[in-house]
Amino acid sequence: MTDYRLVMSQLLQGRSYREIEAIAGCSHRTIAKAKKICGERELTTEDQIEALTAEEIDALFTDGRKNASIDFVMFDVAAAVKKRSGKKKLPLRVLWANYLETEGAPGQRHYSYQRFCQIIGEYVEVNDLTMRIAHVPGHTMQVDWAGTTMAIFDPVTGSRTRVSVFVASLPYSGMVFACGCLDEKAANWLDAHVQAFEYFGGVTQVVVPDNTSTASNQITRGDRAREVNHAYRDFLEYHHTAAVPTRAVRPRDKGHVESGVKIVTNWVIGRLADRRFASLDDLGEAINVQVDQINDRIPFRGQKISRRELFAEHEQPQLLALPDARWQPVTWRKSKVNRDYHVEIATVKYSVPHTFAGQLVDVKITGETLAIMCDGEVIASHAVSGRRHSYVTDPEHVPAQHLQSSDLWSRAYFVRQAHKVGPCTVAAISDLLDRQRIEAQGYRSCQNILALGKSDKQLLERACGQLVSEQTRRAISYTAVKQRLAALRAQAAARPTTAAEPATAASVAPPAGQRDTTGAHLAGPEQFSLSALTGATGADLTDEGGAK
Repeated sequence: MTDYRLVMSQLLQGRSYREIEAIAGCSHRTIAKAKKICGERELTTEDQIEALTAEEIDALFTDGRKNASIDFVMFDVAAAVKKRSGKKKLPLRVLWANYLETEGAPGQRHYSYQRFCQIIGEYVEVNDLTMRIAHVPGHTMQVDWAGTTMAIFDPVTGSRTRVSVFVASLPYSGMVFACGCLDEKAANWLDAHVQAFEYFGGVTQVVVPDNTSTASNQITRGDRAREVNHAYRDFLEYHHTAAVPTRAVRPRDKGHVESGVKIVTNWVIGRLADRRFASLDDLGEAINVQVDQINDRIPFRGQKISRRELFAEHEQPQLLALPDARWQPVTWRKSKVNRDYHVEIATVKYSVPHTFAGQLVDVKITGETLAIMCDGEVIASHAVSGRRHSYVTDPEHVPAQHLQSSDLWSRAYFVRQAHKVGPCTVAAISDLLDRQRIEAQGYRSCQNILALGKSDKQLLERACGQLVSEQTRRAISYTAVKQRLAALRAQAAARPTTAAEPATAASVAPPAGQRDTTGAHLAGPEQFSLSALTGATGADLTDEGGAK
C-alpha cells in the first residue's frame, strides 16, 4: 500500500518524480495526485503533513473504491513464495488452485490467476533483494567446476576421454583461470588449486569453494551444515590460507566464479569445441591461450583497462607469497602394527618402536616421506620404498632382545613349533632366521611356513627336507616351501595305481567251505538254486537222490 505521507514529504523536499518512485515504490500518477492535493490544501511544510491523521489521509486520497482486503480473500504470500523455492517447488497453477479452496468472509471473492501471480511477483521484487559486495584486493579466490566438459582423443584408437574444467576467479580484479583435469577427485582438485596459485603468482587470504565432497564434509547426517575436510584443510594450511565453503543451494555465495564459469564456457570451451586434442597437455596450452585473451581484453567494466592491468596494479601486491617448496600430494592410511613391530603399506613393511606392537596407527604419506602417527603424535618416519615386499627398519625400533611375550614372538618360539613337525623343518626355520639382517623380520615368514603344515605335517617335513638337502638349493622362504609342497602333491596325484586282473571262476576256485559271491549282485534267481549254492552238477544231484 502506498505511503502517501512519505510521498508528500519527498515532494516538499524537492525530489524528482523518478527519485520518489524509487523511494516509495509508487507510480508516477500517484505522485502527481499527491502534488495536486498539496497544492489544493496548501500543505507547504512537513509539520503540516505530520499533523494529518490516518483518517484524513485516507479521505484525501480516496477514489471511491473499497479496500482490497475487504473485497478479496487474502493468503500468506511469504508461505506461497517459500513453496516455490527448493527442489520440490510447486507450480503457480497448483498454488493458485490451493488458494481457491480457501474460504473467505461473506461477500469476498478470490483473486484471478493473473492477479495472484502479480502479487507473488511484487513480493519477490521487494523482499528478495541483492546486495553489492565491496571486494578487497587479494582477499578472496572463488573456485568451481564448469558444468560443460571437454574431451581428448587417442590418436590411434580415436577413443574419447572426458575432461573436466576447473575455474578460479579473483572478484576484485576479475582475473580468471581455467585448466583441464581428467576427473574431479581430490588429487586433481588440489593440483588445480596449485596451478591457479602459480598463475596468479600468489595466494589469497580466503578460498571460497562449492560444498563439494572434495572440499567439505557433512557434519552430521541430515544436517546441511558442512566443515572443511581433513585433506583440503591441510593443503590450505600449507599455503597459509583457509576455505569458506558456500552454503547448500546458495550459488550467490560464490556469484563471481559463477559468472566466471559462464565466461569460460563461452570463450574457452565454446571456442575450442571444434578442435581435437591428443593429450591433456595440448588441451591445457590451448586453454591458457584463451584465458590470457580474456584477462587482456579491453575494455573491462566500462573502463579502458583490462583485468590483468587492474590485477597487477591493485591486487597482485596484496597476495600472500607462494611456499618455497611446491606442495606434494598427501595420502592417509590406517594400519595395525604387527607382532614384528612393522606396518604394511603397499606390500612394504615399515618399522615402529616395538612398544607400539598391536596398536592402530595413522600413516601419512607426503610425497616421498612416510610418517606413522599414534594418537596424533609422530612415532616413526621413513622414506617411501619402491621395492615391493621389502622391509624398511630403523635399528632404534628393534628391542634389545626378542623374548616371547604377550605381543612379541621369538626365535625360540618358532624353533619349538618346528620341532613338532620334524628336524628338517627346524633346519629350514633356523636357516630362514639366520639370513635376516634383523631376525624379527623373518617371524612372519616362519609363521606362514608353519601354517602350511596344519593339514599335513609329514608333507611339510618332506618339503623342508628336500629344500635343505639340495646342493645348489634356493633360499628358504615361504614361497619356496609352498611351491615344493605343491610339487609333492602333484606327484602324488599323478602316480599310477595298479589293480590285479579279475580272476575267472574257471581259473580260481573258491576256498573250501566258502561260496563265490562274485557278481552276485548282478545275478538272477537261478544263482540261488541248490546246484549253484552247493557247486554240484545235475548228475551228482540225481545220484544222490537215487541213493536216497
